[in-house]
Amino acid sequence: MPIFNILNFTTKNLILWKISENESQLAESIYLSNSEKSKFNSIKSSVKRKHFLAIKNILKMLKIDFGQVSYKQSGKPEIKDKYISISHSYDYCGVIVSEKKVGIDIEKFRPKIERIKNKFISEKEKSLIDDLSIENLTKVWTIKEAVFKAFGHNSIDFKKNIIIKKINRKFDKAIVEINKKSIVEYYILDIVNFSQYICSVAQINDLNLELD
Repeated sequence: MPIFNILNFTTKNLILWKISENESQLAESIYLSNSEKSKFNSIKSSVKRKHFLAIKNILKMLKIDFGQVSYKQSGKPEIKDKYISISHSYDYCGVIVSEKKVGIDIEKFRPKIERIKNKFISEKEKSLIDDLSIENLTKVWTIKEAVFKAFGHNSIDFKKNIIIKKINRKFDKAIVEINKKSIVEYYILDIVNFSQYICSVAQINDLNLELD
């Protein structure tokens, strides 16, 4: 089912869906074309099948036809005249649409993130964040993943090319730089913690906004 009340993001065109339904319930209010049915039937994982149907439901709520969404070779979704980003993790899916570059990432708390933290977090970022708990490491990962999705270029080193410049005291907002050769962009992040999940939304900071 769609959820809204836990969110305090600066955009309205965002819907999260908590998957509490079975496949039949998710499918009953949507239409699948023959090509969509073929794609759906090729998915073996029950979790991924539910993700597919939940995303389809969200797109319907956003008045976007599934056929309007195309995918780059990198896997980044695209729609005409706007930006779109999609994420899913276990029991949750999310879609955001914007006039500006945007990215979303949802991740469940998992202890293994402690083992791989040095692959995506720099020493400066460790000092900035200080408390390297599973929750905060998950925030760092979702922040960087959301910015990567919004940026739209491949061959990005999360540790070297995506840099968390500022966070607020509650660590529910951040400003991030991403660079690739001569391209440099800044993003402002909203971060929400709910039900052992983190959701981060990145929007391009073309107005040079500062953290509250």
